[in-house]
Parts: sequence; structure tokens; C-alpha cells
Amino acid sequence: MSAGKPARLKGPSPAAVPVLSDDERLTLERYSLAAAASNEGLYDWDLRTDRVYYGETWKALLGYAEDEIGTSPDEWLNRVDPDDLIWLQATLDAQASAGGKPFQIEYRITHRNGHVLWMMCRGIVVLDDEGEPIRIVGAQRDVTDRKNAEEQLRLSEERYALAAQGANDGLWDWHVATDRLYCSPRWTAMLGIGGGARTSTMEDWYAQIDGEDRPRLRAAVDTHLAGGSAHLEEEVRTRHAGGAELWVLIRGVAIRDEEGEAIRMAGSMTDITARKRAEQQLLFDAFHDGLTRLPNRMLLLDRIGQALGRRRRPEEAQFAVMIFDIDHFKTVNDSLGPLVGDEVLCAVGQRLDGARRSGDTVARLSADEYGVLMDGVLDVKAAVDAAERLAGAVAEPLTLSNGQDVVMSVTAGIALSGSGYASAGDMLRDAGLAMFRAKTSGRNRVEMFDDALRERALTRLRLESDLRHAVEGRQFRLFYQPIVRLADGTVAGFEALMRWFHPERGMIPPSDFVHLAEETGLILKMGRWALVEATRQLAEWQGRFGPDLFMSVNVSGRQLMEDDLVAAVTETLDTHRITPGTLKLEITESLLLDDPGRCLSIMEALKRKDVKLSLDDFGTGFSSLSYLHRYPIGTLKIDRSFVRAAGESDRRSAIARIITLLAQALDLEVIAEGIEKESEAEFLRGLHCQYGQGYHFAPPLPKEAVEDLMDARRRSREVLEGLSALRGLPPKGR
Repeated sequence: MSAGKPARLKGPSPAAVPVLSDDERLTLERYSLAAAASNEGLYDWDLRTDRVYYGETWKALLGYAEDEIGTSPDEWLNRVDPDDLIWLQATLDAQASAGGKPFQIEYRITHRNGHVLWMMCRGIVVLDDEGEPIRIVGAQRDVTDRKNAEEQLRLSEERYALAAQGANDGLWDWHVATDRLYCSPRWTAMLGIGGGARTSTMEDWYAQIDGEDRPRLRAAVDTHLAGGSAHLEEEVRTRHAGGAELWVLIRGVAIRDEEGEAIRMAGSMTDITARKRAEQQLLFDAFHDGLTRLPNRMLLLDRIGQALGRRRRPEEAQFAVMIFDIDHFKTVNDSLGPLVGDEVLCAVGQRLDGARRSGDTVARLSADEYGVLMDGVLDVKAAVDAAERLAGAVAEPLTLSNGQDVVMSVTAGIALSGSGYASAGDMLRDAGLAMFRAKTSGRNRVEMFDDALRERALTRLRLESDLRHAVEGRQFRLFYQPIVRLADGTVAGFEALMRWFHPERGMIPPSDFVHLAEETGLILKMGRWALVEATRQLAEWQGRFGPDLFMSVNVSGRQLMEDDLVAAVTETLDTHRITPGTLKLEITESLLLDDPGRCLSIMEALKRKDVKLSLDDFGTGFSSLSYLHRYPIGTLKIDRSFVRAAGESDRRSAIARIITLLAQALDLEVIAEGIEKESEAEFLRGLHCQYGQGYHFAPPLPKEAVEDLMDARRRSREVLEGLSALRGLPPKGR
């Protein structure tokens, strides 16, 4: 606690705070309308950013216009009466610890004009998957009139009708000894009884209260009469004369004689139906997906947790958690548009929900992922059969609103509760791992999580941890594979290749860590380092071995789309003065499919910096002549799979020939990768392919070995040149 302000609830500190989705904005708009209808001011305090959304009514209650209050919590807390501020903070802290249950508190706050208002604040603390508070959402209303009316009731012997007129509440006054209950005209009107004020008994009143709430109200009245509470305050359900259910807030205080015995009890009744409905909607929205209206991840985790608790009892059968992922949903969404995509998401959710058994739960977890909790699963076969039944329901042809028919499939992963799980999150995680394995095995299938998959997951987790330490601990080195001119065998340049030297496992090949670096985002830092180091090394070697040497550096998809890639390349070129046009960046064909417009803009900016661009593994992916026409590509690299078939009479050999001829026609350079035999090199020379690389010439080498190789070649060339001069012959390249 500092400077009179409460110690703020501390939410998690995620890497990025998400922006409200369209569904969340729609939910917020619905609740705002409901809150406005009941004259309540909406608020939404995001504990991750420590910013608060204040609704228009919230601001108006304090006398402020829409643009006069910002998003700081201080806009609220600095106006709270100091005596109430500590209580308010204590309530919020207690509710966060209680697990996200609704709360209610009344406190004083200063109006813009300087007078004090009483506010009734209601809300709920929303927790994340780990049980940490991330948001406080709710609404508040001005109850100053009612509070004043209650004060008058306590101090006066009258029935306070005048004081209650502004509060729009029904008043009641119960003479305990005679059991005579007076109900004001507003009370009877609220219940649709009519006829002005009426007199009845307390039992008559209890009879009007909902059967589930009646014992609670009766107990609260008895407790207050006995002196066990400072005042009466209960929310209960009753019925309008027309049959509609009403929610009412009953408040009261006992008037006691000199001995402290309650002789009368008087108070008010407020219609809170609109607010309760809005509150129930808010609670529903907090635990349900805005698009499909299915339970969300938070609710599914809660139900899995409950199932785990039951599973600890011997008589409980095991249960299964499943994750279903829609196959190729991105293709549908991109080709048919997001509205059709939403329609597909809703349809898949409805089919899964319609095919579930009573008591099971279907939830939407993310964009195209759904979770299922299935109780009473006997064994692995029963779980797989159930998952295949649900998948079959999804696979039925679907006619969209635009008249188009589509057939969707899903891939599923299953985790069974018999594996000794301690938390719902672990079980959902393992179902996701099984689903991921199913997708990598071909999609439209079901996989069961097992110990082998758990071990692979743990190995991957350890590798990811080691990779993060490797980035910080400078465990990476660049190796350089020579690229030679096939015509004479001289070294024209190098491809920089990253190697990881693990302190315990030794050298780890790129195939074991590059994909993981891509997924975790570490590739950005690694790629930036490789770019700078390769350029620095090129500048050194150009000064030592000749200014025409070039360097090829691989660029990942995430690097290419990085906002400051061009600026980083420019800074590197300015720092390390290399011959213009001798830095080449290698990209793969698949990168050009993700965001063609952005790719073109970045590539043209790089070209203006005299950076050459190579298309790696040409011919293995979605090769299109439009790439060569549209993008500023200067070099094609023939994939090793075509090179290894060189010289043979098959299609792969023909593809290598066609790529070379195509490049020559378009005035592009060609580099053949993976040359391992002289026959392959000879075949490529016959095609007039300019460059080649592979173990036939040299493997990827550390810096020192490259320099030894270049020095040896230079000495060999000098010897050959000397001999040629003596013989009067032109020198050869080797």
C-alpha cells in the first residue's frame, strides 16, 4: 500500500496482451446495452496492462463526458472515499483468491461537482488457465438515494415514503410483536398486485419468495433479529403477478428497544432483474466462446479438474480428453472468406456438440480447435471408437449459406485419465501433443497419447530450454561450404551454415533445431547474428582472397517478414564494407505463398541495397514461373534430389536440365546443390550450369579450415601459373 492507494492485484505478464476480437467486442457491446438499460456503468479492468475500460454510463454517473476520463485505474481509485478504499481493495484481493466468484461491494465516491455518491459495485475476477487473476469485469450503479432512505429509516419513526420516492424502491415495515407487515404502493406495483399499499404478515411474504431462496431469506431475517448481523441484505427470486420471475434485493434494519430487542424491522425492496440478467450473461460470456456459444477453454479446464477430483475415488471410471483440429481450415478461410470460415466453425462445433453423449462437454479452444471431455471411457479402444464417431459426424457434407457444399475432416488426439494426471492443463496438453502427432502423420486420423510421445515431448522441452541457453551463451558457430565455378573449379563464394555446439551433446545438426527455433521465435535472434557474422567474415575474406567472393545467408520466413529486416541489413552493410552485390539472401518458395505483396515489397527494398536474392530448393515446392517474373530473384538453386539423378535417363535429370535452360533464358545464375560425385559435376558442366556446391568439392568448414583451403588453392594456382609461364601455356583453374 503506497500513498493512500491500494496495492493493485497483479495479473500475469504475458509476452503480448491480445487485442479484443470481434466476438469479444460484440459481447462487450451487448453487456453495455444491458447495463445502460438498468442505469449501470460498465467497467473492465485488464490486470495485465493495468488499464480500465470505463463505459459511457460509468462516466456519466460521476458527471463526466465520454472523453474526459482515460483508462488508468487511478481515474477510479483516486475518487474513492479514503475510508472505503482499503475495504474495496481487500474485497478485490479476497475475490481473486476465492477463484473468480461474483462479488458485490458498496462504497463512497466523489462526483465531479464535489458531492459524495454511494455506489453499488458488482463484478467478477476472471482467472487464466493457471488460476491467476487477469481481469475484473462488472458494473456499478448509483444507490445514493437508497442509502439515504435507509439512513432515514434507521433514524425516523415514519415510514419514509418521501425519502424513498427518488430511489424507486418498494418499502416495507414489519412490527415483530404483531407480525403486521406494511408494504408500500411501489412494493405492490413492483409485484403487479396493484391497489396501493397493503398489509399482510411475514409468512405471506415468505410464501411469495422462490422455494430455493426462501430458507436463506428466513435465516438472514432471524440472524439479524438476534443481533447476528448489522443489517439485512439478500438477493432472492419472487414472482410477478403475471408469472414472470423477478430478482429483488431485500434490505432492512431492525429498530430495537432499550434492552436491544428488535421491535420493528424496516427496509426496501429493489427490482434487480435487469442487472441480474446482465450479470448472468456476463458470467456466461466469461466461460463460453463468443462465436459458437460453446464452453471455452477455461470452462473445459474447470470440468476436467472436477473429473480428476472424482477420478481419485476408486469407484469412478476413467475419462478421456480429446482435441479435434479442423484439417485445412486456413485454406477454406482464405479462399471463401472469414464469414464462411465462421460458418464452418459454428457448423463443426454444432456437429460435435450434437454427437456427444449427455454429460460430456464440447468446447471451442482456439480458432479451429475443439476440446471434448468424455466420461465413463472403459479403455483405449472405447476412446478411439468414440473419437472416430465424433469425427464421422463432422465429415458429413455441409451445405453453406452461399449454396456451396464442402466436406470437412478433423484430426484428433486423446489423453486418458488413467495415466496419473495431477492437473487439467497437463491432460489437455497431452491430448494436444497426440493431435499434433496425428497431423504430422497425415491428418484425418485419431492418435492416442502414450509414454513414448510423452518422452518425445520431454525431449523437445529440454531441447527448447537448451536452445534458449544456447542463444544467450553463444554456442552457435558458422560453417562455410564453398560454392565453386564448375567451369574451372575456383571458389566463387560460400554458403554460411549454422552449427550448434552443445556443451554436453556436441555438435547438433540444423535439422534438429531450426524448426524449433522457428516455432519459438528464437530464429529471429539467431538469424540476425548469422547475418552480421557472415557479412563480417565476407569483408575479411574479400580483403584477403579477392573482392569478388560472395556469401549466401539463409533467411527464414519469420526473418523475411520482420519489420526491421531491411534496416538491419542496411546497418550491417554500412558497418562491414563489402563489394556491392556480393551478399546473397536465400529464401524458399513456400515463403512467397504466405504474403506475396509484403514479400515483394521487402525483396525490392533489399535489391535497392545491392543485396542479391536466391530461390532455394527450386523445383521441390510450388514452383511457378510467375515467381521468376514477379520477384527480383537473381539466382536459382537446384535441389540436391535432382542433382543426384544427374546423368541418368529419368525425369529428375530432365528437371535439372530444364531449370538450367530456364535460368539461362532469363539471365539468372544457377547453383546446383549436393554434388557428391564427379559424374554429377560433369553432367552439370555439360548443361553450362555456372556454380555447384557439395561434398565432392568440400563439406561445410569452420573459418580456419576455409582459410587453409583458400591458401592452399592460391599456392597451387601460383605454382600452375609459374609452370604455365615456363611452358608458354595459359594457366588452368585448378
